[in-house]
Amino acid sequence: MAFGQSSVASTSSQQPQTTYDLASFQSELQRLSRALGNHPSTNKMAELRDSLPKRWTLTTSEGAYNISSQPLRNQLTTLSSTEAKVWVDNLEQEIETSSETGGAEARSARARLEGILARKEFSAVRPPSAWELLKQRIRLWIERQLLRLLGSIGRHPIGGQILFWLILVGGVLAIGVWVFRLLTRGDQLAALPRSELVGVTRSWQEWLRAAREAANRGDFREAVHSAYWAGIARLEDVGVVPRDRTKTPREYLRLATEPAPAALAAAAAPQRPLAGLTSTLERVWYARREAVAEDYRESLRQLEALGCQLD
Repeated sequence: MAFGQSSVASTSSQQPQTTYDLASFQSELQRLSRALGNHPSTNKMAELRDSLPKRWTLTTSEGAYNISSQPLRNQLTTLSSTEAKVWVDNLEQEIETSSETGGAEARSARARLEGILARKEFSAVRPPSAWELLKQRIRLWIERQLLRLLGSIGRHPIGGQILFWLILVGGVLAIGVWVFRLLTRGDQLAALPRSELVGVTRSWQEWLRAAREAANRGDFREAVHSAYWAGIARLEDVGVVPRDRTKTPREYLRLATEPAPAALAAAAAPQRPLAGLTSTLERVWYARREAVAEDYRESLRQLEALGCQLD
């Protein structure tokens, strides 16, 4: 808060002071203004001058300020009550303006700060929770124990060698278990679940209708699933694959790759479109990937290649 160079004095003076807060100092200035506005006599002006402290000490939330009364005392000595009143009124106005500006600026700054902290990027700005403090303590404890262990190893070479070999053996065992699982996992695609026994009697036209209904409601995963079974039903009709819904998609694909001789004329080269249907089914149905409209349209193209009339 600034009150002008002519009215602010150094805080290092040892002269008597009178301390005010903002409201009481404004009241004091108003009292002086009223007294000077009544055109006081020479004796009254002298009494008023002698009652003034050397300086006023004003305390605010921003700090303490010393305001010299010397200009006012000089005007009272020269018996200039009008100029003295103007000086008091100006000081009161300056203090009121500074107070309002400071308060408004503080409120504006706080509002801007709250707005900034309300943004998404500052949502994590908060004191650590009890769980986070506990995790930090556990981490620091583990670090201290590791440092202590490493220090002990430096002092005991044999113990360090034993620990090294234990770690090495453990790492080799972990790699061996991983390799064993990798080798025994087998062909995941061949191990896909057996086909559902639902809708065994459906024709490929009924499966196609179900696929279109699912696509119309936005369920492209079910649309791809129904389109695949439309293709299987079509291949069953022409004798490329048997009517056996216990087979896996890969088993159906192998049967279509090596069809029976009698089926060659009925369904020429069904391997490629069935492979496309199978690949899309495995991705969106068994691997649970997201299905989109393009997956459904691609399945329809494969059905058309298998001889299904889409119109």
